[in-house]
Amino acid sequence: MSENNIQEQIAALNRKMDLVLESIEQQKRNREEFDDLVSDLSIVAKDAFHHTVVMLDKSQVDFDHSGIPRLLIKLLQNVDTFNEMLEMLESAKDFMKDVAPILHQVGLDAVNKMNEFDQKGYFDIVRNLTHPDVIAALARTSKALSEVKMDDKLDNRSLLGLLKQLNSPDVRRSLSYTLRLVEAMAPKKNEK
Repeated sequence: MSENNIQEQIAALNRKMDLVLESIEQQKRNREEFDDLVSDLSIVAKDAFHHTVVMLDKSQVDFDHSGIPRLLIKLLQNVDTFNEMLEMLESAKDFMKDVAPILHQVGLDAVNKMNEFDQKGYFDIVRNLTHPDVIAALARTSKALSEVKMDDKLDNRSLLGLLKQLNSPDVRRSLSYTLRLVEAMAPKKNEK
């Protein structure tokens, strides 16, 4: 071998040695950084643990340390379940984002429809139905319809018997009211 060859090989070995030394130095720095991180995290964990113990003590909570391993085992056994649950929550969130404009439009349509019904007077009918006199009349009518049944003996009256009943003020008043009610419910000529 020539001296040039040997010098080149020594130079190549020196370069490789420098790379190895750099790598070792980088690993040493990484290990020191990791050790520093572990040390810092250890301090933080100790402080957090101490703070938690103080908080639990102030709250008078007894803590059974033997339950921690069981809890960790349950958590690890159910990792797939937690993942599915999180995916479902994400899907629900996406669904709500998608459905929010639709629900908004449905709400606007409902408000517009209610306004239309109000302008047509449908709610006035409902308001009239809730009037105490109307409710009382409906209750009396409902009670009468449930109690009074068709009876051949009682309802097979002669024309003279019916005319005698018309002399009663209650019968006349009820008949008059019924006629007015039928007249009020009948469509007017200009409403057709």
